[in-house]
Amino acid sequence: MAEEKNYEVIVKMKDIRKKFGDGPEILKGINMELRKGDIVAILGPSGSGKSTLLRCMNMLETVTSGTVTIKGETLVTTDENGKAHYVSDKEARRILAPTGMVFQQFNLFPHMTVMENLIEAPVHVKGMSKEDAIAVAEPILKRIGLYDRKDYYPAWLSGGQQQRVAIARALCMSPDVLLFDEPTSALDPELTGEVLKTMRELAAEHMTMAVVTHEMTFAREVATYVLFMADGYVIEEGKPEEFFSNPKNERTKAFLQNML
Repeated sequence: MAEEKNYEVIVKMKDIRKKFGDGPEILKGINMELRKGDIVAILGPSGSGKSTLLRCMNMLETVTSGTVTIKGETLVTTDENGKAHYVSDKEARRILAPTGMVFQQFNLFPHMTVMENLIEAPVHVKGMSKEDAIAVAEPILKRIGLYDRKDYYPAWLSGGQQQRVAIARALCMSPDVLLFDEPTSALDPELTGEVLKTMRELAAEHMTMAVVTHEMTFAREVATYVLFMADGYVIEEGKPEEFFSNPKNERTKAFLQNML
């Protein structure tokens, strides 16, 4: 991640382990930092633990053991017996407030218009007035080129437009970091470009992002750092120019040969 000495760490994960029930470990001691302004691309084959890692950042999944801090505040710690301890639900909501999430499936409320989707969380989670929430949402919709669709229902939009609305919805909460879980994988190829364009614009504005993706061009051209996962481990990591041009691990080389 960034090399400046006076950087701010937004998310820090230490020795993250995760398993579901009595099943095998999905994450096997992952360490990562997400610093202010970073765009971290998380790559790897299906089943490598990428999405699980992302979901452990904002408590959509709970860790089996390890430590997660958000902007210096501890979300979960692990005792000497290897048991994870989370803060209270109220405290967790406060600590996680700076994080926004964009899902593979757009998860828009189908019975609400675009504008209603955007103002729902600011009004009901942040306690903003409807008027203030609209004042936040309107310029964001203009920025992503969908202001003229503000009174449309999700079913009236293309998949690419729905995903851009989902990004706008996350931005309406003024997050410090956006987490993207394969944001283009549910889209037809011709709709993928418009979503990636929006993400590139956010990157140009130095939005901090962690992106689980199979879009190698995006990872190579936009990411500031790359994590490559396989079998629950981070196999290789580094700056994209080095990662793509000179991969060290044989597993990484094989993956890139298949993807590029």
